[in-house]
Amino acid sequence: MPIKPPTGGSTPVKVDASTSPTRPAEVNIPLPGLSGRRGSGAGHFPDLLPRAGSSSAIDADAIRMTPAVMIHASPGGVRLPAPQSSLDRYLISARAMLPEINDEGLRVFNGIPFADVAGGDFVAVALDPKTGLYRARLTSELLLGPVILRDAGSGLWYERQVVEPTTRAQVRRYLPETTDLDADAFITKFDDKDVAELELQRIQLGLPQFDSKHISIPHHQNHVAQSHEVTEAFAMWGTLSQLYKWQSQPDQRVYSDGRLSGFKLDINLTLWPVDKLLSLKFNSVVSLTLRGQSPLDPEVFFAQFPSIESLTITSQTVTRRTFGDPANELAYSRFNMDSRFTEQLKRLPRLRELNLQDCDLQADFSVRGITRLQVLRLGSTQGAAVNDLPGPLRFQVPVEHQNDFLRTDPDISGMTELRVLDLTGAGLRRIPFGLDADNGPLRLEVLKLRHNRLSVAPSVKRMTALQELDLANTGLDRFPEGITNEIPGKVLDLTNNRITSIPESIEIRAGFKLSGNPVTDPSSLRRLIHARMKTGTDIWLGEPSTDRSVNLWLRNVPPGKELTDKLKLWGSFGTDSRLLDAIRQLSRTPEFHVEYLLLQRRVWSFLEIYSKRGSGEQARLDNILFTERSPGKMLDRLETEIREHDSGRQNPPLHHLPKRPRFDP
Repeated sequence: MPIKPPTGGSTPVKVDASTSPTRPAEVNIPLPGLSGRRGSGAGHFPDLLPRAGSSSAIDADAIRMTPAVMIHASPGGVRLPAPQSSLDRYLISARAMLPEINDEGLRVFNGIPFADVAGGDFVAVALDPKTGLYRARLTSELLLGPVILRDAGSGLWYERQVVEPTTRAQVRRYLPETTDLDADAFITKFDDKDVAELELQRIQLGLPQFDSKHISIPHHQNHVAQSHEVTEAFAMWGTLSQLYKWQSQPDQRVYSDGRLSGFKLDINLTLWPVDKLLSLKFNSVVSLTLRGQSPLDPEVFFAQFPSIESLTITSQTVTRRTFGDPANELAYSRFNMDSRFTEQLKRLPRLRELNLQDCDLQADFSVRGITRLQVLRLGSTQGAAVNDLPGPLRFQVPVEHQNDFLRTDPDISGMTELRVLDLTGAGLRRIPFGLDADNGPLRLEVLKLRHNRLSVAPSVKRMTALQELDLANTGLDRFPEGITNEIPGKVLDLTNNRITSIPESIEIRAGFKLSGNPVTDPSSLRRLIHARMKTGTDIWLGEPSTDRSVNLWLRNVPPGKELTDKLKLWGSFGTDSRLLDAIRQLSRTPEFHVEYLLLQRRVWSFLEIYSKRGSGEQARLDNILFTERSPGKMLDRLETEIREHDSGRQNPPLHHLPKRPRFDP
């Protein structure tokens, strides 16, 4: 008959029986030395003995899965707290019941680790995933208890009383070649001395794996390794070794709030040694770029990079052997994006930025549930229409036509932390689901949906923090709802759409880009002229006229001497003149549509003056003609240049002003 301990004041530890049918539903294990008193318990400690058919073998995976922490050793001179006498009645025979101590100094029973403390007592512990340290636990509570450390001399565990900071000297004991800057990056991430010690010991254990001088290049997708790829593979191996030891080059450093927070790593997956380094963790890498495709196990791979904050995935050009053809071909190696991959992204606790460019999206791919993202860029991603094409055809799909094959419908509901959403060329056919939902990204600062066939613009009324809105080439025929004097704050890009007028309620201001729209409304065109004068930039430019002849500037010119003189002047510049082509660009300006007569006089006045100038002054004018990208500003600058170098004119207008209209009574 099992011994029933008397009921006291100890706190019971409730063991989860769901993981093993042989585990008792509740076990009362007092926590020695962690509080000033003991609680009462109702379980039978002898039930910890294994029952028939059960196993007390250590389950390493079960230990790692517990919401807990790793163990750390303390200096040998630490004084252990004296056991409380009331514990003796509870745990007197526990040593005979629990398994032997494992390599980590713990006894594991049915997947629950126990630590030996002073006085022959035991404490259930769990691994804290944030620090790697072990902490006392009660399975009936979500919050973990205090950190406990292991004394190297006695092997007993004790409660940590003081948190000490990590130092450069501590880092250099394990990594002597580390610079002050790189050591500080390590300390930024591991500022707790005990946590840092665990990480440094782990790094030291993995260093021998980099001693290999043989680098193997994986063979998949009929990849034919080239000489430059062999060189790249050796360089990548050296980079991995350096970053593993927290050593970096200036272009690899990533800063956050002015402090070095970690390093960036660029991996060509077509050269990645899939079967090597599986047990290593590169905690120094916070920004990771993956190029190409490799037969990775997503769970294993991302376990190697637990500190990723920014992830970029794109394609890689490779040389590939075609079956039955002795000749090699160039092809794109694209990352295969499926639900297994995105499930691992959800488990990266620090991931804030995700950039997916030119990837193969499978039918089950979704970004739903990655709610911690602050930046999401998803563009030029290829769906089934392109994925099913043979290799050579896929390689030959022009960039400007790839959007015809794309099919993406991302669900961004729940992404309330999102600040940047860039879905340029993502194959959208409608506004992303959840964009304007109550649980959507209402605090967006940058929204880019250009090169998608939307036809209907998203409403930005509630996006009060929006600074940049890019809806270029989306088929819109009107301004988006919610545009005000403050929204967006900096940039509104509506180029290459079907907008014909600008609402009077919208102030045309700096940062607006409306070129490529068929604006025909006279009032809107005059407002665009005023906006260019105010901002110094062309808010809108139309398509240049296809008429390269003099007729472009001869409207309403009557036959006679004036017409003859203008034809002679035009012919003096030749038919292929760069000057005349630059002048033709003025047909793109709003003045050409609503102030043609005034613009016509300005053009002929300039051409006449230019033809009479010497080579030196013509060279100055040519510099403006051929370098100024704004046609309207070009003519303004030409006229200013002429006035400044023509003292006899005393700055009069270079052309006759239009006569005041006469009103008949």
